[in-house]
Amino acid sequence: MHRPKPTPLKPIALVAGMAGNLMEWYDFALYGVMAPTLGKLFFPQGNNLVSIISVFGVFAAGYIMRLGGGAFFGHLADHHGRRIALLASATVMAITTAVVGFLPSYASIGIAAPLLLVILRLIQGLSTGGEFVTSITYLVENAPPNRRGLIGTLAGATASGGILLGSGAGTILFSIFSKEQILDWAWRLPFLVSIPLGLSIAILRTSLPEEEKPERHAGTRPRRSSVLHVLFEHPWALIRGAFGGWGFQAGFYTMAIFMSSYLVGGKIFNESTALGLQSAALAAAISISPVAGFLSDRFGRKPLAMISLGGILLGAYPLYVVVNLGNNTLALLAMVIFMVLVALGGSTYQVWLAEVFPRTLRATGLGIAYNIAAGVLGGTTPLLCVSLIEITHNRMAPAFLLIVAAVVSAVLLIWQRETGKKPLK
Repeated sequence: MHRPKPTPLKPIALVAGMAGNLMEWYDFALYGVMAPTLGKLFFPQGNNLVSIISVFGVFAAGYIMRLGGGAFFGHLADHHGRRIALLASATVMAITTAVVGFLPSYASIGIAAPLLLVILRLIQGLSTGGEFVTSITYLVENAPPNRRGLIGTLAGATASGGILLGSGAGTILFSIFSKEQILDWAWRLPFLVSIPLGLSIAILRTSLPEEEKPERHAGTRPRRSSVLHVLFEHPWALIRGAFGGWGFQAGFYTMAIFMSSYLVGGKIFNESTALGLQSAALAAAISISPVAGFLSDRFGRKPLAMISLGGILLGAYPLYVVVNLGNNTLALLAMVIFMVLVALGGSTYQVWLAEVFPRTLRATGLGIAYNIAAGVLGGTTPLLCVSLIEITHNRMAPAFLLIVAAVVSAVLLIWQRETGKKPLK
């Protein structure tokens, strides 16, 4: 079957393809960063831990919804083009996050407040599930063959940049305003920033060129559902892609979302310091992602993935030992080193996964497999970590979750074929 020739990736198209990730992940991560505050505002209960578990439960639900978003927007991208899917996902996320910033609290409207927050969170999950995988698909397909790893990892770098912005917004918020001011009104400010961000990205994305529609075999009828098509024709690729990514995603969301709440909840550091440490770890991920992409173009995706999983396996327990010491410098070093190990393989795994599926099913296959890894498995990590601590009364329990995830991923990815130096299907 004829595969459309990639359109040269102009700088404006590269920026437009990546920019949505910045906003989407700023919006989505902001919820995790503000979890303790949102827990008090929307899930007020006598037990602070129960409040945090409730808010992370909604956080996990949003991530699980990413699977539906990946399937829906993947189908949209495979049937109607990458451009329309990218525009739609960014628009939905900007609107829902802005509405969160205007929501009344539990004290104002009672049970309606958490219900509205849950609904908006689920819609955000759908949007994020489509944005990230469609942008990677777009970048990988339009990159030069010897630079797919480098260009593809830029999507991951901008996603980390969005999470860094969310973390940075929380750091600034807690540094400028008192706890009383934040609970009263200032918590809304970082959510409302999504309004100008969304408008800017929508304008940028109108510059993306229309893609050539993929040709089909003569005499065949159009597929009604690319989701069913990929489920029946590529089931093993979906399983390996999903569970092979568990280790990277569990490690990433431990550092990017859960760790600040862990440090604050355990009274190890205050909010400002904890978010500052988390921001430094995210900055390390942004820095290493393009380097990892460059190395994967030269040496392959698989070696970097296995080195990364080995680092997660061996480094998980020491990470928690060090951060519990309460020393700023040691905690900074431990978190940065661990995040570098996670991003080394995690950023290239996303490109690797995009290369596994054929073009007519790439966005859908990537959307389902990646969002099982990032949404169902990775996105539930904060909730599982908090629950494990509560059940076992052991603050080291989250380390064992990371170890299990890394082992499962390593076993599955041993059987995944290398794609870095091969042409796209």
